[in-house]
Amino acid sequence: MNKVIFIEGVSGVGKTTMTTQIYKELQNKKYDVSYFLEGTVDNPFDPFGGTYPPKITISEFKESYYQYWYQFSESNFDNKIMITDGTLLHHPINDLIREFNATDDEIANFLCKLSSLIHKVNPIIFYLSSSNVRERLFQARKSRNQSETSDAKIAFWENRKRIDLKVLKSLPVESHVLCVDNGWDSICKKIIKLLEYNAIAII
Repeated sequence: MNKVIFIEGVSGVGKTTMTTQIYKELQNKKYDVSYFLEGTVDNPFDPFGGTYPPKITISEFKESYYQYWYQFSESNFDNKIMITDGTLLHHPINDLIREFNATDDEIANFLCKLSSLIHKVNPIIFYLSSSNVRERLFQARKSRNQSETSDAKIAFWENRKRIDLKVLKSLPVESHVLCVDNGWDSICKKIIKLLEYNAIAII
């Protein structure tokens, strides 16, 4: 069985950490698994190779994604599990807001169509959520030796969480919202359990 696992959430919530941890856990269990972090050139879900989109219209932006995802859905990667970081919500929504000033409805309609293109590969979304976006951003930037974030950026990511959760409810994809405030280890175990319950087993 093919399975694409989307790890989503706002900046600083631990998407990359969780993606890497899940990958290692599944690999230890002898699953055929690969993973792609946000911004990597070889991410099969990013038509722009991990960079900002070129100067194109929003229609061209959407069509680039539709064609890319459709081609992926038609490709053959039998009996594999693929984990991606920020690929369905995080990265595309950032581009839609920053480059095209897209509305909530435009974002939701785009992602509904986009996610429907890959139903063949059994997608599932795990959305990592925190009750305190501000604190998560501060902790993340501190761990990366970056300067403190501004109130404007905090407000942006708090609004992003609102948009994410609103859009998530409209998508034709199984999704789970998981609070990471008590640590990543317990969340990782819960995700693995949910995946195995949903029959990712292929060996």
